Amino acid sequence: MKPANQDPQNSHRRRPSRVIVTTLATLALVLGGAGSAQASGVVAPQATAPRTVTVTLSPSDTATVSSRTPKTVLRTQALSATSTQDRSYARFALPANVDTTKPVTASLAVTVRHTTATAAGVDVFAERGSWSSSTLTYANRPSEAGDRISRSVPTAKTGSRLTVSLGDVAQVSSKGQLSLRLSYRQKHVSTTFYRTGDKAPSLKVTYTPKPAATPTPTPTKPPSSPSPTAQPAPPATVDTSRKVFAHYFPPYPVSIDNKPADSDYYTRNYLSPDGENGKHAQYGGLLRDRPTAVSPSSSSTWKLDNLRREVSQAKSAGIDGFTVNIMSVSGSNWDATKNLFTAAERQGGFSVVPMIDASASVRNTDPATIADRLAELYRSSAAFRVGDRMLLSSFAAEKQSVDWWSRIIDRLQRVHGVPISFQAVFLNASDANMSAFRNIAAGYGNWGVRTAWHTANGPDYAARAAALGKTWIAPVSVQDYRPRAGVFAESGNTDNLRASWQRAIDSSAQYVQLVTWNDYSESTQFAPSADHGDTFLDISRPYVDWFHSGTQPRVTQDQAFLVHRTQFAAAKPTLAHLLATPTLGGTSGSPTDEVEAVVYLTSPAVVTVTVGGTSTRFDAPAGRSVYTVPLRAGAVSATVERSGKKVVSLTSPYRVTDKPQVQDLSYYGVSSLG
Repeated sequence: MKPANQDPQNSHRRRPSRVIVTTLATLALVLGGAGSAQASGVVAPQATAPRTVTVTLSPSDTATVSSRTPKTVLRTQALSATSTQDRSYARFALPANVDTTKPVTASLAVTVRHTTATAAGVDVFAERGSWSSSTLTYANRPSEAGDRISRSVPTAKTGSRLTVSLGDVAQVSSKGQLSLRLSYRQKHVSTTFYRTGDKAPSLKVTYTPKPAATPTPTPTKPPSSPSPTAQPAPPATVDTSRKVFAHYFPPYPVSIDNKPADSDYYTRNYLSPDGENGKHAQYGGLLRDRPTAVSPSSSSTWKLDNLRREVSQAKSAGIDGFTVNIMSVSGSNWDATKNLFTAAERQGGFSVVPMIDASASVRNTDPATIADRLAELYRSSAAFRVGDRMLLSSFAAEKQSVDWWSRIIDRLQRVHGVPISFQAVFLNASDANMSAFRNIAAGYGNWGVRTAWHTANGPDYAARAAALGKTWIAPVSVQDYRPRAGVFAESGNTDNLRASWQRAIDSSAQYVQLVTWNDYSESTQFAPSADHGDTFLDISRPYVDWFHSGTQPRVTQDQAFLVHRTQFAAAKPTLAHLLATPTLGGTSGSPTDEVEAVVYLTSPAVVTVTVGGTSTRFDAPAGRSVYTVPLRAGAVSATVERSGKKVVSLTSPYRVTDKPQVQDLSYYGVSSLG
């Protein structure tokens, strides 16, 4: 259904060794000094300082000047810094919510293009004068009176990425801008830095956001006719707590027809290559996995009961709510959406966010009709609120015009009295798309990528959103394999899952969206399923807790997980059909044939992974670590031993075969938690 927004760049991923030890670096939860007061026997409550935010910013302008061409504007030259002749400049727009009454620590990163330097180093000064790259020359440059703010003076080496600590820059910034001047301390050498592209300068800033302003009450006005050109106001208050949502896809509920699992609609029509009268034979069947089966129910409310079951499963995994994909505002999928709100309401302690799919048929519906139907959902107590506003989100927001979205939001607010906070989730969170939606969106998000390399090395969209004063919803995903389209992304067992969680935590996102809860057609499901049970939810649980609290949780129970395919990536199925290639989203990469053991240990232990009769032992430290061994035909199992005693024993119910009937490149999983 949904294309992953992969960066069109080849990924040449190779694992340099068979052992990967993943150390989850601890995030410090910064607490302000809490004072207490006591009067008349009453103790005042202690206040906790706001959470600090760390973002990485791109420059809003850069320039370089040289005394060798004193009256020339050097618009395209590389940035150059010497002791006397050349100077470089960079200006950064700080996030709109920076509280400069509190410390704002920063570090500047630059990449050396070429240097003849042999000693330190790079000096950075606060530039208080005004300048613009379109007019700046050596002759008209500002007087060099600013303070040196660099705390470290690294030595330049060609090709290296240098990081210069700048300390607290709160008092040297001006009007939301930080302007810097660079020189090089060593005399008689030349040093140039990349000016544009991925190697351009960047500024990492850690700051305390300004407290949310208390909204001023305004008189209630009667509803008026909607104005197509009216722009909705930003949210009056901001909910500072972090939330984890999972994307719910209505076409794939726990049960479609309330039949036994061995003969229900999934088995007969979606998993079988001959299903739906041979409709899916060309690609070996529509799906490769299905929801964990439930027994048929005699209740007339079985659909609602099954939705309550899914809400309960998500709650147990630490998930706060569903973002529900709205493809239409009528028919069975719309009915399922309304039932989902009812299920969450009855289950309690769980929220739902309407997420309009701008790539689906709903895009052809009049905005007024969409708003009227959404108003029905917002009457539910399960509808998620941001302060005093209802949260509305999107899939592929850029597929529809800003005016189209504005009409929906405007009618909800003016006609139905439903104040809206819009979280625009894009397929491509480009600067152009962020800019286009700036006046109507309170926050942004991206659908994300599905390979570990692209996840870890992609653009810092969260920082760009923060620089515009917007919240961010970070995508977290396991894998993406689409038999019908004949494409997949090589996620490297749980490499992509762990990388996307780490990226979400490091980005200081307001929200996380698990992509997805149950889109089985793209094999992206986190939900309990026939092929991986609760494995991906169990692996994710410490990350969920880390994201919620800001502190990495310690391991209190020995746990082990096995993740592997049941066939080799290059295996030829006995049934001829379309075979998928690792080119999802324009990327290309080499599929991996490995079994992965993820272990969470309370103390050091010996981990043994056995695949196809071959055993490999690893000395595992306390904490969380990951081990891989080659995939082989046969059974897959693992044990964890400590002091000669088995503390965990795990056998995968999924055998590996070299002669599959159909291609299945999805990853299976088994958890020691059951």
